[in-house]
Amino acid sequence: MRKTIVVCAIVLCIPLWLRAEEFQVNGRTSGAQANAAVAADADGRIAIVWSSYFSSAGRSNDIFVRRFDTTGRSLDSDEVQVNTVRDGNQTEPAAATNGAGTLLVAWHGPGLDAEDIFARLFHQFGAALTDEFLVNADTEGQQLYPSVAGSETGTFAVVWESRQTNPSGKITSIRGQLFDADATPLGQEIRIDGGLYDARYPSVAMDAAGRFVVTWLQDRTTNAVMARRFDANGVALGEPFEVNEVDFGSVTWPAVAMSPSGDFVIVWDGDPNRAGDDDIHARCFDPNGVPRTGQFTVNSLRDGAQQWPRVAIDDANAFVVVWQHDHGDPNLATDVWARRFDAAGSPAGDQFQLNGYVAGKQQLPDIARAAGDLLVAVWQSDGQDGSGYGVFARIKPWTTADPDLSAAAPPRID
Repeated sequence: MRKTIVVCAIVLCIPLWLRAEEFQVNGRTSGAQANAAVAADADGRIAIVWSSYFSSAGRSNDIFVRRFDTTGRSLDSDEVQVNTVRDGNQTEPAAATNGAGTLLVAWHGPGLDAEDIFARLFHQFGAALTDEFLVNADTEGQQLYPSVAGSETGTFAVVWESRQTNPSGKITSIRGQLFDADATPLGQEIRIDGGLYDARYPSVAMDAAGRFVVTWLQDRTTNAVMARRFDANGVALGEPFEVNEVDFGSVTWPAVAMSPSGDFVIVWDGDPNRAGDDDIHARCFDPNGVPRTGQFTVNSLRDGAQQWPRVAIDDANAFVVVWQHDHGDPNLATDVWARRFDAAGSPAGDQFQLNGYVAGKQQLPDIARAAGDLLVAVWQSDGQDGSGYGVFARIKPWTTADPDLSAAAPPRID
């Protein structure tokens, strides 16, 4: 009986200890590991992707993935290279899982004309199911900044920014493509923005049935945050609509998360006075695109610039937002913060800092909801892995504060 009690205690304490601090994702530390993104499936597998620059290899960035369980234990002996074409600069990775746990990773890299969007499909247990393949059908100009979402039915949506040139000048639009569970294209490439030019920085999210919503920044002179809804076949459910209620002098990188039932929340950073002291803003919508809230400010600390928000949502429409904060001096340091909200958009506690390592810059976070009522956040950290930027992650409870683990130590087994 005594042995049984001891074993149970050890099993219970290991996950808590592993979640207490951030952990290093990348195994290779040469060069810079940056631009991380995270996806999680319903069975407890977490996939983290990033762009890796090998300064000694004589080439530019490659895309890597590494899988973890919800205790932070690596499921792979080392990171796995995603791209099979190794020439040029492969960067800006994005990832999503579908209902079967299949992982789709997308990124942009050198293409036929300029930059194209590429992707590769992986089995839930890590094996590659395809070679890398071209996502965009129209290869004219530059295709940049992919975003990926998956559904319970198995489908995926990939959206991206397309930059082309005509006699009137440069045209920047948002495009998209649906794929089935085997990465076969479903239908034709979709024009997301409805003909509104100067559309940039898209983000996509899907519900359980495959309906999806895309948000983007529209027109850098007005800085409107726009969104548009689509059914599971890629047919638009109405025209693009404006998300923000207040005009902003500067907006960058909106992001969206969608619950299985189709409710969604959009976040963005902005400053109406262009003073550089951006705040993080959010607004909640029902499955029909009807606002459930007005826009509201996410961060409670108001000094300095709050930027690069990302958001994850649960089945009950509660959500968590992460972002980076420079504390008033972007030349010194930035940290990664988060805040939980209930389904009504009310804060479920104050904002909290995710990174324990505070030297240098902790930047460009991403977030996903993981099995076991957990959140997993990733970011790039300057100098923490001993060689430029490294990728770090932290796993925390989704709805409640962490237990007091200030005196925690690795469990000892005699």
